[in-house]
Amino acid sequence: MQNMIPVVDLAPYTLSVTEEQVDTCTLRKLADEICHAFQDVGFVYLKNHGIPQQLINDVFSTSKMFFDQPEELKQKYAIPCGELHGYISFEAEKVNHDRPVSDAREGYTMLVSKDGTLPQNMPPEIMSTFKEIYITCTKLALRMLDLLSIGLDKDREYLRQFHRGICVGGNSTTLRSNYYPPIKEIKEGQARCGEHSDYGTITFLFQDDMPGLEAKSPSDEYLPVPPVEGTIVMNVGDMMQRWSADRLKATKHRVVVPQKDKARERPRQSIAVFVTPDDDITITCIDGSNKYPPIRYLDYLKTKIDANF
Repeated sequence: MQNMIPVVDLAPYTLSVTEEQVDTCTLRKLADEICHAFQDVGFVYLKNHGIPQQLINDVFSTSKMFFDQPEELKQKYAIPCGELHGYISFEAEKVNHDRPVSDAREGYTMLVSKDGTLPQNMPPEIMSTFKEIYITCTKLALRMLDLLSIGLDKDREYLRQFHRGICVGGNSTTLRSNYYPPIKEIKEGQARCGEHSDYGTITFLFQDDMPGLEAKSPSDEYLPVPPVEGTIVMNVGDMMQRWSADRLKATKHRVVVPQKDKARERPRQSIAVFVTPDDDITITCIDGSNKYPPIRYLDYLKTKIDANF
């Protein structure tokens, strides 16, 4: 799979370049590269994306500081039932409901409220870095939505109209920090994160140097998606697959337990930003095929989230 996943160079459309500077031909080339990858394997590596490496490093280090705290302190920030913001304890959720046991990970999800404000009940050590990378990723997300729109033969801002609530309100785009502790004993049938597809439009994933992420290939094999220095991983979620009537694929993926004992003794971290449509948006196939019935995004999300706990 790692040889099948293309690396897309975003230098012509990186965050330091103003949108007006980029000509139509350049946008079309990038759009075709990304959409072709999403038609085949559902994943791309993005390089020269414009998100500072120091910011990424800071998010990983502050996140680790939080997870290293005693459980009773982390529980002060426990996620309320049915909500999208807060701490998720070890083995508290199971994203693949067919697996016999819950996932061997813990996490913290952050939802930015209306007007870009953060919830009051948030660990102070992660507030500033989490918010900064969240806002930076949403800026990159808008550009990726432009490219997907062009690749699907729509106007450049077609998909933006369904994501106007990001950082404003009425949108469930979240940042999630995942922490996979060292494994002393693995339960039968347990994964660090079970097989699933993401629920929203697109996902950005930042990995540390530990392997474990795997994606389902077109031949139905799960193959590694290793960390590639200087890149972030981007994949398509369920809503984008529905919008595109299966032209773009929401590929299933998972995080497996390392086979080697030494690898099990090391923790693993990842940071994901799940970009979603506005909560009240009804998703219909843009080609008019009605391959999928119309669905309100928030209804779909709540069904998925509630089933995981």
